Amino acid sequence: MVNNTKFDKRLILDRIISGLELAKQAAMSAAKQAHETATHSETVAKSKYETFSLEASYLAHGQAQRVAECEVELLDYRSLNLGCFLDESAIDLSALVTLEDELGIENTYFIGPGAPGMKIALEIDKNIDLETDKNTDIDLAAGCHKNSNKEQLTITVITPSSPLGQLLMGKYLDDSVRLNIGEQPKVYEITGVE
Repeated sequence: MVNNTKFDKRLILDRIISGLELAKQAAMSAAKQAHETATHSETVAKSKYETFSLEASYLAHGQAQRVAECEVELLDYRSLNLGCFLDESAIDLSALVTLEDELGIENTYFIGPGAPGMKIALEIDKNIDLETDKNTDIDLAAGCHKNSNKEQLTITVITPSSPLGQLLMGKYLDDSVRLNIGEQPKVYEITGVE
């Protein structure tokens, strides 16, 4: 992690829940609009070649399914118990894991029950020791500031069923994992678990 900084994972969890609520609202709005388009009198097919109404109904159905998925993910995250991972703890659900590749590039992942691929941007004040200071200076806004004491960290949500998630589950700090991306194998060292 950035300068071995510890995070309050509740902030990350809150950010994921907020993102899922926004995704749900967007899907609900899109489903409503697609439904209205599919049932509007001007979109009724006049021949078998006019499929606009049919396509809109498929879109409405897909958006309704996305709303249901968001609801399930929201329930999963609202009931998620955030584990406390020590150096000797095996990686499991709710772990925040930092991986370093062969080039020394670090990436941080949150292993959650859903919302794979969601990215959470955190702004960290490098002058504050988050392990001892209860008044942390973590800005959850995705905006960028030109303060040289701030560092941007992006956390990507993965699930235990993803290829990387499967490799990480049960591993420990300082273990290595090998992930084949196409025909290129990549080796990552686990440099942080919390």
